[in-house]
Amino acid sequence: MPDVFTGIVVVALALLIFAADRLSARERIWLVALTAIAIAVHLSHVPLAITLLAVLLPMRRSWAPVARCIAPVILAVVALVSVNLLAFGRASLAPFGNVFLLARVIYDGPGMDVLRRDCPAAGWRLCPFVESMPPHWDDFLGRSDGPVARAGGAKLVSSDASAIVAAALVAEPGTELLAFAGNSVQQLVRFSSGDGLQPWSDTVGPRVGRHFPQFENVAFATSYQNTGRLAVPRLLQLLHLATAVAGIAGCCAIPFLAPRRHLATGLAVAVVVALLANAAVTGGLSGPHERYQSRIMWLPPLAALLGIAALRRPTTPAFSP
Repeated sequence: MPDVFTGIVVVALALLIFAADRLSARERIWLVALTAIAIAVHLSHVPLAITLLAVLLPMRRSWAPVARCIAPVILAVVALVSVNLLAFGRASLAPFGNVFLLARVIYDGPGMDVLRRDCPAAGWRLCPFVESMPPHWDDFLGRSDGPVARAGGAKLVSSDASAIVAAALVAEPGTELLAFAGNSVQQLVRFSSGDGLQPWSDTVGPRVGRHFPQFENVAFATSYQNTGRLAVPRLLQLLHLATAVAGIAGCCAIPFLAPRRHLATGLAVAVVVALLANAAVTGGLSGPHERYQSRIMWLPPLAALLGIAALRRPTTPAFSP
């Protein structure tokens, strides 16, 4: 699950920026490699990492470690582009990623207006399905009977997506900007535990049936998840919520309690920036889901506990010189 690495991106970049002098040369090399892998496993990690670098690097007095800090991003981008060039013949971070932006502008409104205005004259593959769009963008993207699948799949729809997205942004930039902001704010507060644990019979089931032996099909059909018995208990969800909120409060308070160049300040700022950037990148560009924000909600309580503990020490750990 690539979401495991989202928090690692944040912590690893904070270490490289603020505490590299506390690491050996071997540890620094290992950390750069780990951070590059963590960035590369999910496309949303690239803008997240760039945002963190843009905000955190100016907090230092010296720009000497810039090369070390940006190296993981460069390595991840080169890896992604190389793989897509070899696999699809496209030198791109995400050769078909514009389909996610297409879904966003359609369900924000401007994209649907463009489809209704320009179809069928534009000849886009989605034109026959304008009046039969499902109510949710996930169904638009993922259902086997959804518009993308019926139009030939994401690869074919991708060839029209950029034109539709561009036309929507030109026609209604203010509407899309407000929708982006609203989706980002909505994502910022959506992080309940258990997203994705519901049954996936309609989407995963057919693939299990085609590619796995019979005993695996039986195990899938009778599993806790597929029968609706796999869920996070309500009390545990409330505990997660309370812990996350307390952690956010602690991270917001630490910069006012610690010296500006204290390591606790650096980590707390990194976590707060990551919460905002992650919400904008995932909710604003793809669509709000609990999973997207909950993947980094373990960071605020961790950073708050470490920061408060560090503030109680007689010595003050400062940023790397």
